[in-house]
Formats: sequence, C-alpha cells, structure tokens
Amino acid sequence: MMDLTTYPWAWPVLAFAAGFLLARMIYRRTDTHAAPRRDISDSEIDAALRSRQTIEAIKLYRQRTGCDLKEAKTAIQARAARLDITP
Repeated sequence: MMDLTTYPWAWPVLAFAAGFLLARMIYRRTDTHAAPRRDISDSEIDAALRSRQTIEAIKLYRQRTGCDLKEAKTAIQARAARLDITP
C-alpha cells in the first residue's frame, strides 16, 4: 500500500480526481438516452416549419424519434421540401 507521507504529491492528485468525479456525477445529463415522446404529432412539426421555426421543428422531431441531430436535420429539410417550404 502507498504511504501518502512518502508521496506528498499524491494528496493534490487524489483531491483533483475526487473533485472531477464528483462534478461529473453532479453535472451529468440524465436525459441523454430519454425515451422518444410519441405525443408530438406531425402537425406540430409542420406548424413549426410553416412558421419558419426550423430549429424548433428539429427539436420536436428529435424528441419524437430520439434520433441524433444530423439525422433530424436531414429529415426536417426533406419534410420542408415536401411541404414546399424554404427554411
């Protein structure tokens, strides 16, 4: 076992590691793997697109499907093209 009096540099290293792990636990996002919300309808997404709120439409699509940002952006751009809406 390591004697901390022999290695005085170990105290700051251990304190930093403990603080890092504590901060990571506190600030960890809990909704990173949230279940998709099925209560968001296509009409809500279309309404956001028609009112030129592309970012809001992408957020709604991501909440509904649980997909990543790139996939949602591509899907919303295709949906806007089908609805003949320029972003």
